[in-house]
Amino acid sequence: MAIDTTSGPDAIESVLSGVIAASTVDETEVLFGRSEAALTRYTRNEIHENVIEGDASLSIRAVVGKRVGVASTSRLDDRAIADTLARAASIARLSPEDPLFPGLPETGPDPRALAGAYDAPTAAASPDARAAAVARIAEKMQHHQLHAAGFVATRCDAVAIANSKGTRRYFESTDASVNIKAIGDDSSGYAEGFARSLGQLDFDALAAVAAKKALDGHDPEPLRPGAYTVILEPPAFREFLGYLSWAGFGAQSLDDGSSFLAGRIGDQVMGTNVTIRDDFAHRLSPGIPIDFEGVARTSVPIIESGIAKGVVYDSYYAHKLGHANTGHALPAPNSAGPLPLNIVVEPGSRSTADLVRSVEHGVLVSRTWYIRLVDQKKMLITGMTRDGVFLIERGVVTRGLKNMRFNESIVEALGRCELADEQVRSENMVLPAVRINGFRFTSATTF
Repeated sequence: MAIDTTSGPDAIESVLSGVIAASTVDETEVLFGRSEAALTRYTRNEIHENVIEGDASLSIRAVVGKRVGVASTSRLDDRAIADTLARAASIARLSPEDPLFPGLPETGPDPRALAGAYDAPTAAASPDARAAAVARIAEKMQHHQLHAAGFVATRCDAVAIANSKGTRRYFESTDASVNIKAIGDDSSGYAEGFARSLGQLDFDALAAVAAKKALDGHDPEPLRPGAYTVILEPPAFREFLGYLSWAGFGAQSLDDGSSFLAGRIGDQVMGTNVTIRDDFAHRLSPGIPIDFEGVARTSVPIIESGIAKGVVYDSYYAHKLGHANTGHALPAPNSAGPLPLNIVVEPGSRSTADLVRSVEHGVLVSRTWYIRLVDQKKMLITGMTRDGVFLIERGVVTRGLKNMRFNESIVEALGRCELADEQVRSENMVLPAVRINGFRFTSATTF
């Protein structure tokens, strides 16, 4: 039953099927994951770290009646896998019964194929290829007497899932990313890029964006606390949506009442111009077509024209709440319940430049950081701006501002917003820039 970490899908499926055949419990699920992540980190225009981390592990979920046990191993020889199977069975027999456990999911429809999810050159990208990207970024910074910090990263992932009810799934993908912080004497700028392929990232263009922000933001002025019209660029908006999706868009938080959507499905909860869904198959999304129970993912409408439509489900909460399984299980054991992993926000009709031109007196925010959730039901967060904050006067970005702390309800903010017309990927989300009226800055900083 040993797994060679370089094995292809057929060999891996054979091993997983062998584990299931050797199992003596009522139901068995086997999850195999393999990844190779490479990171080239730089600061002051020089590379200071280059690492490659390879990982492979096997997790077994054993079911005895209504009792469940999970054990995992990163040793993939015959003995280790057999020991892991025995441990999972022993844990199941000693665990308390869960009367709501529905059993492992049945084999359902085949998942949707995703074109372009795997790029062989990205999977094989060398340190020299990432270093060449850093060199292009550094050249742009040196031209402007700035220094850059950040990283260029590539990765390749594979996941295989099998269970005793006939499920057999395998998916392999690649991803690439770049993070650029341009740093001057008293200002900084930011840019980022994400794609399935390293070759799709335009390092020169992204470096130019970060450098321009740092140059335009020099000698920043303080801003008085208060309510302003704000343009959040996608990296800043993504931070907001991350908290919203984690705390509000899953069936567990809906069921326990902690979600802001609890008791509000069918209600108008945001502006009529706001539509949000979880969509693994969007052309910009880094999604996978299966969840970690091997169920085919579906695109899930969450907010449509401001109306709460629903949340995402796994097999457990689908059974408990009498809803269709949307294919959003995380690896067992999982205390968070099902979660959306590929949020997509539908765009508006005006460009980001037009949104800026529409602002009489406001603020442009490049990104945010140090965000904390203050009130989950209200989705009230606090956080700070970072790496590019600018004053907008009469539709023109005029000068840099010192960073500000803010307190804002994400849900309320999306009730008084306008979305830009261009979607971009930021980490695992696809979303546009957004204009928010009455955005609350609570205090200033000295930097």
